[in-house]
Amino acid sequence: MELSKEKLEICEKNLQSLQEAAEELMRRMKGHDYSFRREITDQKGEFCPEKLHTLVEEMLSLWEEKLLAKRYIKKGWVKSYLRTRRELYGLYLYLVMRCSLCRGGYYYARGGELKERTDFAFLLEQAKWFSRGWCITKGQDGTSQNELYGGYDGNFGFHLYSPINHYLTFKDLNVRILDDDWALSPPHLRTEYWIENLTEETEEAEQPEEAGETEETEQPEETDETEGTEQPEEADETDMDDDLFYEDGEDDDGFADAFSDFEEDDYWSPLDELDEEDRAAWWEAEYEQQSELESRNWELLQLVLGFEGLDEYCSACLRFVELFRKAGTEIPRDFCRELEEIVNLYLGQHKIAPLADTDKALDVHSRICEGPLRLAKSYGRELQWKAL
Repeated sequence: MELSKEKLEICEKNLQSLQEAAEELMRRMKGHDYSFRREITDQKGEFCPEKLHTLVEEMLSLWEEKLLAKRYIKKGWVKSYLRTRRELYGLYLYLVMRCSLCRGGYYYARGGELKERTDFAFLLEQAKWFSRGWCITKGQDGTSQNELYGGYDGNFGFHLYSPINHYLTFKDLNVRILDDDWALSPPHLRTEYWIENLTEETEEAEQPEEAGETEETEQPEETDETEGTEQPEEADETDMDDDLFYEDGEDDDGFADAFSDFEEDDYWSPLDELDEEDRAAWWEAEYEQQSELESRNWELLQLVLGFEGLDEYCSACLRFVELFRKAGTEIPRDFCRELEEIVNLYLGQHKIAPLADTDKALDVHSRICEGPLRLAKSYGRELQWKAL
């Protein structure tokens, strides 16, 4: 059965309305509309450190009260459980909330396209992204410790540490050298570590080569003494070959000119192989990239100069890394789940819909979108059965 254009348009509108209804419901369930910006800023919209610390303390206190209220859990165990987690989660919430106010900060520091948000769902999204890259390594003393594959600086909340730390140290800032300044990354991920290892390997590899070269240089001396009479004959043969090869003289001049040009130009560039149009396009792209880096550097410098609490932020980053590495291996496993519980407790206390988990959101989505489709198919089969 062929449908008319009008019926197709009606079906498309119905499907679109169903999709919009499902997306709106999921968006409401995830708490995207509630922002913590006004909870950490003053009346002028400026960052307020006291309000941020109060918010984090309130969220952690609600979580602590819930754990202590459970009768089947001993209070002594709860206190030791909170001792290793309370400060860790508080520092993470502080770092993400503090950096979420720096619009464009991730792009200026890392060159990425991540957009900062100030809603609670953003906190959990970054926590999930952070927990995906952890691993367990053995320290020098043989104990296990938590590490991140790519270091901390690339994760949101820690991305401003390198430029801020670099500015506090040198009173200057340059985005061109930030990629080699992974101050929070473990030693085996730092650029300096690889450079030192490569230099040590090359030095060890060069030692036997030098010994081999001395042996090889001694051999020709012995052959020169014993077979010194044969050298003129070899020279005559090469002269004859040269005379035969450069018979007309023009090739000889061309070879000499090429050789003289090579002496003048000791450094060969791939640009020499391009024509004028491609070379001009390459230089234009190079100038554009340099101007982009300069603008990024200027914007990042202005951001750092206006960043309130530079020392507090850097100390929070260092403290979190210290706690996270020394914490037990169960910390990364429970990181996202417990942060979600902390956020939901705070939202529930303020009578706001808590963040829904993925399974519930997908269940609601299937009921709205797939439910009518299943009913339509069963109704169509029923009509076809009655027509027989």
